[in-house]
Amino acid sequence: MSASTTQPIPTPPEDPAADAQRPEDVVAEPAVSGDLTEELNHVARPFGKPTLILAGILVLALAFAGGAWTHAAFGPSGSSSGRTASAAGPGSGSGQQGGFSGRNGGGGGRGTVGTVEKVDGSTVTVKTAQGTEVTVSTSDSTTVGVTQPGKLSDLKPGQTVTVQGRTGSDGSVTAQAIVTQPSR
Repeated sequence: MSASTTQPIPTPPEDPAADAQRPEDVVAEPAVSGDLTEELNHVARPFGKPTLILAGILVLALAFAGGAWTHAAFGPSGSSSGRTASAAGPGSGSGQQGGFSGRNGGGGGRGTVGTVEKVDGSTVTVKTAQGTEVTVSTSDSTTVGVTQPGKLSDLKPGQTVTVQGRTGSDGSVTAQAIVTQPSR
């Protein structure tokens, strides 16, 4: 059998410069040279002026976008010619345009309230309280109520009516229902 030989493990040379790199020495030295409180206060300010300015701009942009969304979702609709919708129900006779649910809960479109100026075939011209004339187009499915179901021929100039339907881009209304209002 052969004898095994062991070799000694080499040890690093004892060098004073090498002693400064020992972990014990690194931990023993102070991490900050100077006032520790001042260093902590400097680090405690994570947001500088540019960050705060950008955050303010972001808040303003979000507020503007939220307002625009709210206006689009809940605001009045209509063209720029002054035909804005306000809440007006059937029978209000207020001479304003308005959204309402119609008779028997049907409909759901925007409406127009005004006085019948003329009836020409399937088209009715209604003058609102503001003095604007609105052209109302009708179809076979348009209902006309005159305290009982009626026809387009039942509408006479001078009558106050409520028109329910969809407003087109030109300001005309495609009627779903027309209801006469009682005389005043």
